[in-house]
Amino acid sequence: MEQNETEKHRQIMSAAAARFAKQGYKKTTIDEIVSGAGISKGLFYHYFKNKKDLYIHLYISYVDILSHSIRENVDITETDLFRRLKQITHIRIDFVTKYPNLWGFLYSAYYEEHPDIVPLIKEKNEKLLQESYAGSAANIDWTKLKKGLSPDKAIEIVTWIAEGFVRKAATNNLTLNPEIYYQFDEYIECLKTGMYEDEKR
Repeated sequence: MEQNETEKHRQIMSAAAARFAKQGYKKTTIDEIVSGAGISKGLFYHYFKNKKDLYIHLYISYVDILSHSIRENVDITETDLFRRLKQITHIRIDFVTKYPNLWGFLYSAYYEEHPDIVPLIKEKNEKLLQESYAGSAANIDWTKLKKGLSPDKAIEIVTWIAEGFVRKAATNNLTLNPEIYYQFDEYIECLKTGMYEDEKR
């Protein structure tokens, strides 16, 4: 029975992630989710109180998966900022490949504007961003930076560029294409040229 319930729970999560990613929180209905999951509405309410409860549960669960992947797979013995950034980029590639619906949902949630959702996911958004960039900057050799460029400012620049790149990819419907993240390596090389002292690259 428990195994069957676990599978039903996964079906709800998967169907909801796909629907939310495609049309956002407001337009998605419980009827559409249960239809996509192939379950009854009664079973839906066995697991979740309402659509908002499901959305928050889904978001927290998926952010935790990505955060865990970053923590477990980033090599903090690598002291070069830009080689570390490439590690994170490739973790994202693996994540997109392994969990396409999940990544689509996380991306749409990051830019979700519905007032029922925004306050509840803001903290998690900030945590994920910090772990992806600032939180993965432990043990970096900051002496390579150009004079006058602080580590905090370097992280801020990297974050702006990275998030801008993801926005551009999404605008061109490329967010779920792993190849787009390899292109980010080229951006990283440009950043290195602008942010490192010539003799320390």
